[in-house]
Amino acid sequence: MTTLPFEISAQLVLTVLEDKVLVVAEENYVIVNFTDHAALERVMRNLLPPSAGKGGGGGIAGSLDKAKEVNQKLLEAGLVVDVRVNNKTYVELGTGASPRITANAVFGKVGSWFKKS
Repeated sequence: MTTLPFEISAQLVLTVLEDKVLVVAEENYVIVNFTDHAALERVMRNLLPPSAGKGGGGGIAGSLDKAKEVNQKLLEAGLVVDVRVNNKTYVELGTGASPRITANAVFGKVGSWFKKS
């Protein structure tokens, strides 16, 4: 475990639009928990800028490139961010050379295609 030049200890409940997001942090580990997959998608859609239409910046490839970039920065800083939906890890950043995407994330995304907006 990397020694950080600072300590993190926090518990926050953030409201983004109508969604509540729980953020808990201890030492170098941060958990960001969304209530459901739809909340995760709404928050991401409203917080992240739209992809520029040039190159490979859009769609899934653009999202993976951005996740890899964020993962690298977190790895360098010695921080781990665990993004969860309903207390199940979807993506873990900062633990290895690339983000760890779980089956929960894949099934959550597929399931969201079948729900009404």
